[in-house]
Amino acid sequence: MKKLSFTITLFLSFLTQVNAQEKVTFFGELRDTLSMPLKFANVLALDTVTNRMSAFAVTNAKGQFRFSLEANKPYKLQATFIGFSSFEEVFTPTESNDIPYRITLKNDIILLNNVEVVHEMPVLIQGDTITYKAEVFTQGNERKLEDILEDLPGFEVDKDGAVKVQGKDVSKVLVDGKEFFEGDTKLATKNLPANVVDKIQVLQNFNDISPLSGVNQSEAIAINVQLKEDKKNIAFGDIEGGGGPQDRFFGHANVFYYGPKTNLNLIADVNNIGEQALSRRDLFRFNGGLNSFSGKSGSSFNISSKNLGIPMAERNNAQSLDNQLGAFNYNFTPSDAWRISGFAIGSQVDNVLGSISQRTYILQPSNNEELLSTETHVRSRAALGKLNLKYVPNDDLQLDYNVFAKTSDSSNTSAQNSVFRNNVNEINGTKVQKPASFQQQLRGFWSASENDIWSFEGAYKYQFQDPSLDLLTTQRPFAALIPTPGTSPYNLLQFEAITSHNQEAALNYYRILNKTNHINIRLGNVITSQRLTSSLRERFSNETEKLIADPVFQNDVDFTFKDFYASVLYKIKIDDIELTPSLNFHYYDIENVQRDGLTGFNKTLLLPALNARYRFRNSHSLTFDYAVRADFTDVQNFAQGIIVRNYNALFAGNPLLRNSIYHTITLNYFNFNMYNFLNIYGGLNYSKRLNDISNIIEFDERERINVPINIDAANEISTAYASIDKRFDALRLSLSGKWALASTNNIISDTPNVNKSFKQTYRLGVDTRLWDIFQLDMAYSFNLSDYQGLGNSNRFENHSPSANLEFDFLKGFTFETNYTYNRYVNNETGNEQNFDLMDLQLRYRNEDSPWEFKVEGMSLFDTRGVRMDSFNESLISTYEYFMQKRFWVFTVMFDL
Repeated sequence: MKKLSFTITLFLSFLTQVNAQEKVTFFGELRDTLSMPLKFANVLALDTVTNRMSAFAVTNAKGQFRFSLEANKPYKLQATFIGFSSFEEVFTPTESNDIPYRITLKNDIILLNNVEVVHEMPVLIQGDTITYKAEVFTQGNERKLEDILEDLPGFEVDKDGAVKVQGKDVSKVLVDGKEFFEGDTKLATKNLPANVVDKIQVLQNFNDISPLSGVNQSEAIAINVQLKEDKKNIAFGDIEGGGGPQDRFFGHANVFYYGPKTNLNLIADVNNIGEQALSRRDLFRFNGGLNSFSGKSGSSFNISSKNLGIPMAERNNAQSLDNQLGAFNYNFTPSDAWRISGFAIGSQVDNVLGSISQRTYILQPSNNEELLSTETHVRSRAALGKLNLKYVPNDDLQLDYNVFAKTSDSSNTSAQNSVFRNNVNEINGTKVQKPASFQQQLRGFWSASENDIWSFEGAYKYQFQDPSLDLLTTQRPFAALIPTPGTSPYNLLQFEAITSHNQEAALNYYRILNKTNHINIRLGNVITSQRLTSSLRERFSNETEKLIADPVFQNDVDFTFKDFYASVLYKIKIDDIELTPSLNFHYYDIENVQRDGLTGFNKTLLLPALNARYRFRNSHSLTFDYAVRADFTDVQNFAQGIIVRNYNALFAGNPLLRNSIYHTITLNYFNFNMYNFLNIYGGLNYSKRLNDISNIIEFDERERINVPINIDAANEISTAYASIDKRFDALRLSLSGKWALASTNNIISDTPNVNKSFKQTYRLGVDTRLWDIFQLDMAYSFNLSDYQGLGNSNRFENHSPSANLEFDFLKGFTFETNYTYNRYVNNETGNEQNFDLMDLQLRYRNEDSPWEFKVEGMSLFDTRGVRMDSFNESLISTYEYFMQKRFWVFTVMFDL
């Protein structure tokens, strides 16, 4: 590690020298003919030989700009601003200047008189919209939309395709103003070809409901991808296919059509190399945009969605992966008032996962370690689709109707070996389910006058879940509780069925008092009814089955949750400060019927909230939120019959549960400076959870039963994050940190226990492009996890330097390699594991050719396992996940 750190330090010094070699600072300012500064004007320095951009700046409020250039080299200086004639001049900087270089732009009378203003400014800032001209910032070797976004100031794209702008998550991706696969940015960033993109628009405080434009409370961010003119009204995309040794195969197709009234997008993928066009996590995250709107009232009731704990298969935690996907997105605009849109997605996976975990049970006697090896075969098929009808006859009225449905068929078959106190237990388990859900939503928004706005939202959701577990063990399971008279192996069959009906409605009235004050009155309700049944059976060696008739292992529960609320929100703006206090009055009625008895409660709550935001300028703000929230649990925590969760865990609900009260405080700061390309953002989050739902855990050896309770002691969770990045021409430096401190309470074997965890993550990144040939991205990540329960504690470290190198050579060849080194340390045991991962690609594409040829190698060091750790209320675990062995694949791609 010392050698590695020295090498990284030496290389960073080299990069600094390369980028600083014979550089001078050029400082200037733009003014009009009246000597008034021009804010948000674009200034470029172009290489006079290649005509490529060497430096770029946006003027600040004083009209100033600066950039770093090579000394004694001629540049073409360009300055542009809407409504003014452009400026162009060739100059050669010799030394850094302290006196600003003055540029005066003249009004363009003809341009100002035109109805339509045509501009090609690299960056255009208009209110809450920032428009980037893509070709100014790109290098020409970008392949997909994500590559373009990574080149833009203030953008971040993670490995899963999620996008952040100025530190905020992007909630939607639009293409030419129309939504692209609602609910997930990954399909756009991973599939939209880079060569069709003209401009990228950042839409801050995004709101797509025109009647609410004057009372918009949204802080959401969307990006709109504007296509090149020659890519409209034609089909475009790419098709890729190939294979390799070990029966590897890969196929992927993207086909897009954008016309004046019809937009169609088709994505198809099939492979067994671990490429995931859409992960199972992504599929379950899709909700069609039909989020609950009752959460705005300070109260939440969430219907649990069981996924059986099926792990998400990725390249670094699976032994084999076989994925198939088909996705279709459509937008039709038959008239100016009507729009029809939606999507349909189908997915199938067949994956094998393996792991070994060392588990330490909290608050247990000595020799509380378990060694568990697992091999799991995951099969899943899922389908989901959405239809949206939108009617907007004018800016004062909008109606929309949405239907969203999804279903899946999942099975998780595992073979496990458990060694605990020298006792060996062979375990085979199969978890299956076929859940389904259907939602519909009707919304209407009407601006009755300039100062009076009404809205109505109504929704209905049906959800069905039927998780079941087929458990086979060589040791008698739960011998103290479950009467299993048979002989080894012992076979238990756990069945569940949960049906939920949820209805929501909300009526809003907005009164705009003046430009800086408005009031919002909201009336609404939530009514949910659920039914849960469960039973436990024993299967014998002759395949006969017997119901375990003891009522303690059976459930038949009818549960009803009702919430009626009235809210008042007042928004006032005083100079640059926006204050939005609100009060939410709720009446709740909760009933559950089980075992011929009725329990429940009703109550009233007053939940206050306050939002305050101070805008230093358009891209520089500080936001404070405080809220008191009430959280209610659903039928699965109320059903008191015992349910088998896995080979060593039982669960029994508690019909006497009450709601939790959360006090939450959030402080967010962000500052993006287009003048010096410095991006700083950070935040603090704190929640104090009173009467929170925790668990009583009773152990018998390694077996345990969990029963939820409202814990008396407060649970506290604090998180913080901070990030800073700075661009220096061809060099970008970034530093970020995340911290999570949690203190939660439970009861283990009649003993109160406090679980404490402190997780820290730090990352230093360096991105640079050298001599217009090499693109090098380097990073160093450090993760530290401290876990502590009564009588047990542990600390895990992971040091992970990484590098990505891409360079062009000869004519048409591109080489790319990704390398990651990991040093994982368990400080409690002293165990250490060092492993590294390396992939590479060699691509060839002749200039202007639609064909591309690629050779790709994965896991070149043939690393077979990676380390991770986890912590929950009863155990501390460190895992080693097995992964795919080294393989090669050759693919051919054709641009349509």
